Amino acid sequence: MKQKLIRIVDKTVIAALVWMAGRRRRRGLDQQGGQHWVVIKLVGMGDAVLMLPALAAMRAAGKRVTVITSARCGQIFAAPGVADDVVVYRKRHWWEHGRAVWQAMRNCNGVLDFEQHVFWSTAVTLLSHAQCERFGFWTESGTRNRGYDRLVDPGTSPRPMKEIFDELARAAGFAPAAGLIPLPIAPENEERVRDWLQSNALNKGGYVVMAPGSGATVGFRRLPAGAWAKAIAAVPAGAGVVLVGTRIDAGLMGEIAAAAKRTVFQETTFNLEQLGKLMEGARVVVATDSGPMHLAAAMGARVVGVFGPDTPRRYAPYNQVSESVTLDLPCSPCNNCWRYQEARCSNPDAYACIRRLPASLVEAALRRRWDAGAGSDASSGSAITAERAHD
Repeated sequence: MKQKLIRIVDKTVIAALVWMAGRRRRRGLDQQGGQHWVVIKLVGMGDAVLMLPALAAMRAAGKRVTVITSARCGQIFAAPGVADDVVVYRKRHWWEHGRAVWQAMRNCNGVLDFEQHVFWSTAVTLLSHAQCERFGFWTESGTRNRGYDRLVDPGTSPRPMKEIFDELARAAGFAPAAGLIPLPIAPENEERVRDWLQSNALNKGGYVVMAPGSGATVGFRRLPAGAWAKAIAAVPAGAGVVLVGTRIDAGLMGEIAAAAKRTVFQETTFNLEQLGKLMEGARVVVATDSGPMHLAAAMGARVVGVFGPDTPRRYAPYNQVSESVTLDLPCSPCNNCWRYQEARCSNPDAYACIRRLPASLVEAALRRRWDAGAGSDASSGSAITAERAHD
């Protein structure tokens, strides 16, 4: 209910404020002259991971980077060396955090808004002073587009979101690396994971990590517990199986562990740096279309991405040793991140794209990734559909 209320306020009250305040300007700002830049990303931990190359390019160009974000994404941006300042907005401390947002916007020379459709981020962008140049994505909302001086068109066909994010950075004069960048990890977080692995007798390359959750607001992306339990059966005997998530995922993880026919470790207390370190040492990571999936890919892991309503053509794990599984139904993808529209299933068999996805697809992909770990890393990632997997 709270999420629905937030969307209603965004589409009514905030949209109206953006319409009144927004105005297109091109003032010829020297894009490389201003030293302080603000980056906006309010939601989407996976998007935060995909943004790391853009942020690294900005800092490599000598810019001071302040990121305005929410709590979950904040863990990515607060990792060592990712940004100079991180403003995590929380409603509980709205006055203090609101003042920090205001000060950042009034002192910056440029803004990169990485949000795709919400009016909240545009409203924050419009707090910047008149000489600040604002970069954002073209969307189907003419009102939202009024809030930016320069727009990047993502195109109509799905393509990797990482590459779209890079285009926004390039529009502002920065040059992101072609691949993903690993999340920097503080020494104390590396130490905690080493101790945890040692206490559970798990060695690097000798375990599989599974991340079955999908966050509090997108439960429709989750593969059923029974399918995860069947996929665990594909893990070779003698290898460890680690289920990871947050307290939100604890119920699902418990169901999976109860249905599995072997010992399964469960971990819900790792922060994102610790999770990244755990995934870095895994032989394979299997994850729902989610932030942990992108984190695993950034850490160089062999990833099996499990897709339902969205498409791996946009969000597949972005490295050359990973692959995705999807039914690729005619009604998929049913959400469009360039339009203010959450996933609305039109299939008479609700969310069949994920609920009916055969566990055998995940099992087969897991075995391929496991076997690839015994040889070279030359195998290339791909999207595996039901039809191709059964050939």
